[in-house]
Amino acid sequence: MDNIKSDYVERTPKSKKLYTEALLHMPGGVCSPIRSFIKPYPFFVDRGVGSRIWDVDDNEYLDFNCSYGAVIAGHANPTIEKAVINQLEQGTIFGIPHTNETVLVKELKRRYPMMDMFRFTNSGSESTMYAVKIARAFTKKDKIIKIEGAYHGSNDLYVSFHPPLDQMGPQITPSTHVASEGIPVGISQDILVAPFNDPEALEVIFKKHQGEIAGLIVEPVLGNCGVIPPEPGYLEAAREITRKYDALLIFDEVKVGLRLAPGGATEVYGVNPDIVCLAKVLGGGMTLGAFGVAAEVSSTITPLGGACHFGTYNGHPVSVAAGIAVLTKIMTPESYKRINNLGERLRSGMQEILDRNNIPGLVLGVGSMSTILFTTQKSVKNYREAVQSDQDFFMNYYLECLSKGLFLMGPLWSEESFISTAHTEDDIDEALNIIEDSLIAAKG
Repeated sequence: MDNIKSDYVERTPKSKKLYTEALLHMPGGVCSPIRSFIKPYPFFVDRGVGSRIWDVDDNEYLDFNCSYGAVIAGHANPTIEKAVINQLEQGTIFGIPHTNETVLVKELKRRYPMMDMFRFTNSGSESTMYAVKIARAFTKKDKIIKIEGAYHGSNDLYVSFHPPLDQMGPQITPSTHVASEGIPVGISQDILVAPFNDPEALEVIFKKHQGEIAGLIVEPVLGNCGVIPPEPGYLEAAREITRKYDALLIFDEVKVGLRLAPGGATEVYGVNPDIVCLAKVLGGGMTLGAFGVAAEVSSTITPLGGACHFGTYNGHPVSVAAGIAVLTKIMTPESYKRINNLGERLRSGMQEILDRNNIPGLVLGVGSMSTILFTTQKSVKNYREAVQSDQDFFMNYYLECLSKGLFLMGPLWSEESFISTAHTEDDIDEALNIIEDSLIAAKG
């Protein structure tokens, strides 16, 4: 570990200087805390093209982080650049309706036909925040169920995200662990927590709080615990239970939406939510989120109803132009097939490397999303099982990859790697070679 850190420091003197300066001007020297998790300082990026980025010291990295999945078309994609430049020449923002809003909404409705209406936001955090507000307004109830270990943004849903083992409570009715200071106790008491892939626990919680629960928000594929797919029947059970107890089903598809398939996880798993939350892929790297709602729910939203949704930057013309380019010109059925095949090639290659080198590990993933959990478990279905993986070994492995020019994922055991349309089979082969060398080095 010390040798890896020494090599990192030696290769990144300009990043060290920039970080020292940034500490004087931003809390922690960064605009998001996960960016400071590489110690003793993060590297600063200079540019990106296609599947690669370069830092300010001109170190080259093969990028499978893809800005946590947002860059689905690769860096500096010319189609997106053209759309953005064309819009900039017409103006940046107006604060009044513009034609492209409807163009992009119609494309979203084509991909998510169960959604009758969409509204734009500026991030995934905003989308999930408004989804919960709308569910409460529609049902006239206050409590929301979220999944243990799930991340829905830095809003009031930021509870029980990677709770400490001794504060999780019983599995069938997990405790609500507030993950951030500044969230009032009164608000956190209206957030209930359920384990992923456990319909029985879900039913118990709904029954215990019958008549109080406005909705269940769930990632159809649980992220930030690796990439944990739903077990057969789980999403169907969640749909049935929410209807039984007159609650709304909210799919947080910020990561998987528009990535796994044209209609995201909703299309892949064939279960229709009442509200779907989108971001990341939607803007192709530009700031853009959205939420879709069924017709009966849409009347709850201002100006039709009382659940407010405002925002000067909602439907930002530049971001919407990028979104139209991504969804209508780049993410074709052929594109989905290709990146999903590359994802399968990456996962099968990683698992074969682990097995060949006798390194305990489980490769998880769906479509173009993948991760390794260093564990002896043969399967992982929820946060409680995922968190038992060897996190120290992961960090050694992660830093080894970084030192060899592979920016595989975010710098936490729970993050995912993503594949863009810019990645090639040669990129996958290069990544697998680096992964094997890094695993062997980390193993010692």
